[in-house]
Amino acid sequence: MLIMVTERIHFWTHFNPDFFNYGSLPVYLLRAVSQLIDLIFRTHITNYDGMLYVGRVLSSLADLGVVFLIFHISFSIFKNKIVALWSSFFYAVAFFPIQNSHFFIVDTFLNLFSTLLIYLLLRFHQQPSNRILIMIGITFAAAITSKISAIIFLPIILFVFFLSQLKKTHRNVTRSTLHVIRMTFFFSVCSLAFAILFMPYAFIEHERFFNDVLQQIRMNADAYIFPYTLQYVGTTPYIYYLKNIFLWGVGPVISIFAVVGGVCSIWYVVCIIYLNKKEKFTFPDTLFHTLHSKYFLFSIFYFLYFLVIGKSAVKFMRYMLLVYPFITILAGYGADRITQIAKRNTFSKGISRYTIHVTRYMIVLITFLWTLPFLMIYSTPNTRIQATQWINQFIPYGSTLAVEHWDDRVPIFDSGNYQYEELTLYELPDDQNKITDQYHKLQRSDYIIIASNRLYTPLQRLNDCAVFEKCYPLTAQYYQDLFDGKLGFVKIAEFTSYPALHAAGYVLRIVDDSADESFTVYDHPKVMIFKKI
Repeated sequence: MLIMVTERIHFWTHFNPDFFNYGSLPVYLLRAVSQLIDLIFRTHITNYDGMLYVGRVLSSLADLGVVFLIFHISFSIFKNKIVALWSSFFYAVAFFPIQNSHFFIVDTFLNLFSTLLIYLLLRFHQQPSNRILIMIGITFAAAITSKISAIIFLPIILFVFFLSQLKKTHRNVTRSTLHVIRMTFFFSVCSLAFAILFMPYAFIEHERFFNDVLQQIRMNADAYIFPYTLQYVGTTPYIYYLKNIFLWGVGPVISIFAVVGGVCSIWYVVCIIYLNKKEKFTFPDTLFHTLHSKYFLFSIFYFLYFLVIGKSAVKFMRYMLLVYPFITILAGYGADRITQIAKRNTFSKGISRYTIHVTRYMIVLITFLWTLPFLMIYSTPNTRIQATQWINQFIPYGSTLAVEHWDDRVPIFDSGNYQYEELTLYELPDDQNKITDQYHKLQRSDYIIIASNRLYTPLQRLNDCAVFEKCYPLTAQYYQDLFDGKLGFVKIAEFTSYPALHAAGYVLRIVDDSADESFTVYDHPKVMIFKKI
């Protein structure tokens, strides 16, 4: 969709994207880079196929920028280059950021700008300056013009302004307030000016912009609004995100290090408070020093985002891409603590040096061993392409294929070799008329193609009308009968690309069918083909 929006734009004749579900800055950036490449190298890539690849390169570059920023944020907080290197390493090998870098999506750019924003806020907190203030304004404008959800960070920005002045003026509230007002005004003017530059048609067509944004807000408040969000009906806020992050996003290995790092950092803060108390600091003094901790600001920046987004009804995994820098920085601190503990528990200096190196190598090894199977997804063709090749080879031309609506059609790139019947299984009411209509389509079909789990996973679960606002008991029974071979169709082919490692004749396969649909549906969906018997 974003590529199609980009095709509408042309520098310098047409700037209206006519689409505001997401911000315009990534779209403008893609178009500008593509046209510049055409101009310099005399190529012809300003079309759908060409910009698809340029967009992927831009996403990868944005994510590499995040790796770089994570190092500097981690070093700024912990003052330890080893911790900073661990943090960057964990983010660089975490699979979910790698997966998202394969696609042109606004979330990779939002992740870059939000990570840059927290880095600038930490620098401003340490040493306020007008130059950094301007950079904060520009970065915030870039973030909200990539995706409006970045507005969540506005209270943190204002909080940092107040804290920096409170420290500077020795907690004189009146003087601090005047400084905060001045900085807020300067920040607001800067942010507004660059927001207009990065996304002018949000202001020119403000009614359309607000309507599109409100539609996205309604979707995130009600999983029943669109068919493709029914998968999130009944999922538990926060827990659903955490489960997918732990199992698939960064994986159990990095997650465990992050938990260790989180516990160790909290213990460190508790010790500082205790020492302050022991040295007879008053509670306001202790609170003041805690609030001015970089770790505290860093934590509330991401905690606020998780608190707001985590309770949404719709829970695409990419919505949490922004918290992955936080997780990997904690993991970096946790890995360093583990190596230091291993070092302290040895008896001699020579052995301790050997122990710390072995511990580090083991951490690197087990982290790679988890990520490597997921990278193997890209060593084979996409399962939809595999299914297309199989269909063209084994299914006679002229056959009628039953395909599901709201999903990608397989075979792809069909030039008219096959006839199609579209199974409208999302439709309501889920009554006998609907099911009878589907059975009539199956009578006219020779094969059934299921291109992913987009429909059959949520529709089988929404089978109880006493529990769910929208329910599909008859459709759930249809799928059950299909998979049991009771509809006169038998499964003759299945195409999967599970994360796997092959070594010495053995295969280690990680079955990720239980992952969030968006984790599998784009680059390694399960495709099933059924034949009428």
